[in-house]
Amino acid sequence: MLKHSTRRWLAGLGVAGAFVAASASPAVAAEDPFEVVAQDILVAPDHSGFAYVYAEPTNWEQPHQFGHTTFDLDFSGISDFAVLEQPGEGWGWACETSGQVVHCETDFAEDDGPWLGIYVSGKHEAKPGQKGQLKFAMTSGGKTVTTTSTVTVAEAVDLQTVPEASVSGAPGSKVAMPATVRNGSETTSQGAVLLMNGDYLVEYAGNYSNCRPSEYAGVLCTFDEDLEAGKSYRLSADLPFQLNKDVRTGADLLATSVWWTKDDWELTSVDWPQDGKPGTGEKLRLVEQPAAQSLTRQTDPDMMNNYTDISVKVTGDNPADLSVKGATASGKKGDVVQVRPSVTNLGPALLEYQDRPVFRVTVPEGTTAVEVSGECQPYTTDDEWDQWNGNWGEPGAKEYGCQITETPKDFENPYEFGLRIDTVVPDASGAVAARLAGDPNSKNDTAKIVINPTTVGGDNPGDGDGDNGTGGQGGDDGGALPITGQSTGLIAGIGALLLAAGVGGYLVAKRRRTRFVA
Repeated sequence: MLKHSTRRWLAGLGVAGAFVAASASPAVAAEDPFEVVAQDILVAPDHSGFAYVYAEPTNWEQPHQFGHTTFDLDFSGISDFAVLEQPGEGWGWACETSGQVVHCETDFAEDDGPWLGIYVSGKHEAKPGQKGQLKFAMTSGGKTVTTTSTVTVAEAVDLQTVPEASVSGAPGSKVAMPATVRNGSETTSQGAVLLMNGDYLVEYAGNYSNCRPSEYAGVLCTFDEDLEAGKSYRLSADLPFQLNKDVRTGADLLATSVWWTKDDWELTSVDWPQDGKPGTGEKLRLVEQPAAQSLTRQTDPDMMNNYTDISVKVTGDNPADLSVKGATASGKKGDVVQVRPSVTNLGPALLEYQDRPVFRVTVPEGTTAVEVSGECQPYTTDDEWDQWNGNWGEPGAKEYGCQITETPKDFENPYEFGLRIDTVVPDASGAVAARLAGDPNSKNDTAKIVINPTTVGGDNPGDGDGDNGTGGQGGDDGGALPITGQSTGLIAGIGALLLAAGVGGYLVAKRRRTRFVA
């Protein structure tokens, strides 16, 4: 499992990524080949605010190629109350400051575009209500496009919640998702916003009038009650979510709840999906507490304690039976032969995305893996197998751990390898294996890869279909999707965490829902 710090980082990445379009977007002149978009920023005294600035073509049929690009940022409009931290660092820009203007330059490859993060810190003496503008000018291909970002000083409100929670339920059942929040600051929070999202196998099933569901983005609940300083609050009822009927017993799915101040959310959520409608039932409430009213805008300077990871453990009796298929191939010394071992989910449950190498391949003796599926990387131990920074598709290893994305019943995941025959060894044997907790049938979890088999037909123990590879090409497709390389594995992994983080999952969920549509 990933450490919580990693999840938090990814959640933050998802927040920024999903809402990068929720910005102060200017009118674009008809002749401008691109537009520059910048988010507005809320800061508190002695705390930082963050926003993305990016550019995109205005004509996607013939997109502008940015190539050499310059970026100028005038921060004179905020210098009385805020400090701009040096932009560009870590984003691929070379920047220098002259007076109150930062000038940055970089070069972009074909179809790449400008993208960088801006940090602004409120000065100690800054007063809530102060505001000013950052001015941006981007030049590419002889064209300069400008925009602005408004920076506002807000009251600091620290909404806090527990880092972890756990619920359980059988496939098809409803589970009650808890959510608590504490105002850890010395300032009354004027209401709050709760975003709760989970794996697409766990979907909101409530009807509260102040909660708006979205097909790809969980549910958003808005509360008008004041949260007094130092007090904790619970929902008047836990939020109901329903488990997919095909979910696997033993699966540990991840949902996430995130608390926002209403002003932070208003600033960030301009382009949040509005496909769902609020419910028609009663209003979900927080415990009401009388408090003094304030008209000052509010921001939460520490979003890292606003998240709760909710573990949704699936009970019942709905396993996934994984069945592996080996392969055979023949050739002479120096030949590169293709083999295509695979793993099929026989059901009855859907196999959720696995962040561990459930499928492993051992290379046959006398051969070297010179071509490796982009879904696989060299394997030594589970702890050293890294889904984020692993060497996907790296040749030359003796054993590989392979990724499995969401797999419905009867779907086959193939993995293509090119093996160079260094020494001709009759019946040179390697192995494939699937290891999944709760698999009801261990007899079909292993099979062999045999090079230069001496047995007629080349059938392998554990391989019900016989040959699955040849001297020059792989075996039959078997109804499976083609191998797509590293992108499928890594994007699925990133998608799983961003989706779990709640916010970034909006963009990723579309792919996950359509992963297996023919």
